[in-house]
Amino acid sequence: MAVALACVTGANAQKQAGGEKNLEVQFAPLSGSPVSISGIRLRIFNSESSAIRLGLFLGGSNSEVITQETDTEIDALELIDVDKTFDFSIRPGYEMHFAGTDRLSPYVGAELLIGMSNSTSEVQSQYLDDNDADQVMTTITKSGTSTFGLNVVAGADFYFSDAIYLGAELGFGFASVKDKEVETTYENPADGFKDSTTTLDNTKSSSWGPNYQGTIRLGWLFN
Repeated sequence: MAVALACVTGANAQKQAGGEKNLEVQFAPLSGSPVSISGIRLRIFNSESSAIRLGLFLGGSNSEVITQETDTEIDALELIDVDKTFDFSIRPGYEMHFAGTDRLSPYVGAELLIGMSNSTSEVQSQYLDDNDADQVMTTITKSGTSTFGLNVVAGADFYFSDAIYLGAELGFGFASVKDKEVETTYENPADGFKDSTTTLDNTKSSSWGPNYQGTIRLGWLFN
């Protein structure tokens, strides 16, 4: 699609001149979900050769699975497992653009990475209480991670039409990921289960090296 657009557009496509703002979405054509958007980025061009950038991702999921259906003949109650996730990351940074050509704007820059993720698992199980009555206990487990990183990046924007471009980017950076405490609570607990337990998790990992962002960036300029 990018090649076709470049062929049919004129040679006078205009890139940034300074003072514009820029919104872009990032697609992942080589991933399992190629039409999904992996993030949104805002750039503010102070001049033709410099820009402040801010990347943002906000997302989550919610799934429910019936693990046992109601069956009065065997005194089975309906049991449902629920999994929820929430992810957030923000990437403030700065770019320096080079002359390139009338339609190509190469750049280098740096960005911080600040992120967090939370997950909640709810698992139901059936038991008999002291009166031999069927009950359902829900075990709720909450966990998550926090991330901090720094990237040095290089990329290029190709303007195939006035103020509209496709771009790609790669970088070299460092990231540190720390696990949060794991908290387990019980709703309508059976005998022998505490009301709430918390497990300290001191797991911390870090990584550094080159990183390639397998996304194609589509953006447009506006005043």
